[in-house]
Amino acid sequence: MSRVIIICGLPGSGKTTLASELSKELRIFCLHKDSIKESLFDSLKYSTLEESKRIGYPSVKVMLDLAEENIRNGIDVILESPFNFPEEGMLFQAWKKKYEVNIYSIIAKIDAEERKRRFIDRERHRAHRDTERLQRSEQTFSDVCSYEHMPEKKLFLDTTQPVEKLVGQVIEFLNK
Repeated sequence: MSRVIIICGLPGSGKTTLASELSKELRIFCLHKDSIKESLFDSLKYSTLEESKRIGYPSVKVMLDLAEENIRNGIDVILESPFNFPEEGMLFQAWKKKYEVNIYSIIAKIDAEERKRRFIDRERHRAHRDTERLQRSEQTFSDVCSYEHMPEKKLFLDTTQPVEKLVGQVIEFLNK
């Protein structure tokens, strides 16, 4: 039975770092929503915040379609994206039933101040337009998602810990 390992959390919570290191350790292909978005943004020669927003959903759709193709073939996948919409949780439940996969939800958590610091300090591709987003809304740092909609087998991780320790915790969780 194949595994779908979902790394989710709010922007700046450490999802990408964790997913990348976990992918290396487990030697499992990882799909990052942001990588797809960045490629589309560049390919389409986009430059504005509005264009960035316009390709947000298509980026997730491409990621999920690619993941489902691999799941259908019995291949383990790691998916990394905020996944903060209930519809995404319903899709994962449908995959569980249709493909009889084991789904693990890893939720990256961090306090608001550290998250804001990371959000401001990190280098990001221009597709994300982080500076404009930050100027438009401090809400980015106060929004809350409980991740109740994600499938069972959930692990909430405090991502202020070293990534090596986090990867170890995830592997232990996967092996239970």
